[in-house]
Amino acid sequence: MTMKTVSLLTLGLFSGLFSLAIGQAALAEDDQIFLNQGASLRGKIGQVSPSQIEIIVGGESRQLKTNEIRLINFADEPDELRQGRARAVAGKYGAALSDLKKVDAEAIKRPLIKLDLQFYQALCQGRSSLESGSGRSQATEAMLAFVRTAANSHHFFDAADLLGDLAVAQGDYENAVKYYSAISSKAPWADYRMRALMSEADALVKQQRFADAQQKYESAATQAADTPETKRLKLMAAVGRGRCLAETSAAADGIKVIEQLILENDATDTELFGRAYNALGDCLQAADQPKEALMAYLHVDVLFYGEADIHAEALYHLSKLWLEAKNQDRAAAAKNLLQKRYAGSMWAGKP
Repeated sequence: MTMKTVSLLTLGLFSGLFSLAIGQAALAEDDQIFLNQGASLRGKIGQVSPSQIEIIVGGESRQLKTNEIRLINFADEPDELRQGRARAVAGKYGAALSDLKKVDAEAIKRPLIKLDLQFYQALCQGRSSLESGSGRSQATEAMLAFVRTAANSHHFFDAADLLGDLAVAQGDYENAVKYYSAISSKAPWADYRMRALMSEADALVKQQRFADAQQKYESAATQAADTPETKRLKLMAAVGRGRCLAETSAAADGIKVIEQLILENDATDTELFGRAYNALGDCLQAADQPKEALMAYLHVDVLFYGEADIHAEALYHLSKLWLEAKNQDRAAAAKNLLQKRYAGSMWAGKP
């Protein structure tokens, strides 16, 4: 092999390695969108809005719906932000907040990354406060500060939902309805609108505005239902409507609606059946049938306890109804479990 051949091979190898390094550097500098389904996309994030995000891939602009996106990683963002975001998306809010607090926000130059950090800090603060029961007003202010700064953010609907949940937890039902209505009035997707309408209705029920709540549940039930999720949400709306019927017309009407729903649907959906049995208990109490109501709530405690707030609601009612039934021990057990397991729940602080 001649020196010239060796030189050419060496030059080729060097060029290949150099090209690979450049390619990897370019790849590292890309933003990356992870979708709920399908492969992720790499490119440069452009314009964002509550319902759409632009990503420029190979010089071509693509528009993605925000409800299709699981998370976005940004080029050259701090490692702690990336790790904190991943933990937040996984629901590990305490650990995520620890990561996010390590980020030096002043060192971030790209506005979109700064806003992402602000959102996830507020999100983790809010969700953690809902679990613990403390710091809710501070969490509300943190998320309001984000919304004021980035009203057109792709995080807008998640921010509004959290603000609604925080308002409910603080007994501020009027503002809760306002925050949820920002979703029901603006979201272009039926499942988002339906969930928001039902959250509005739930807040109205807590104010005992049953006629207004019934209208919201009925509005949710009239949304297009062409997916398994939207069909399931319609059943949830029917449960709420049945609860309101017991207060606005006759308790027997509400009982009939909910018992029929229980009879016709799959009990493996623990959230649906937990809601249904709690609503049935409320209807039976309205019908002055405390023993039957106790049995309805007991279904939730024994069989459908998977959702924290639903189980907490059942335990609250059980603690009262067991007292009426002259069973002090079971009343105390229900109250103790409520306060121990769901200390952050509104039901734990309810007299």
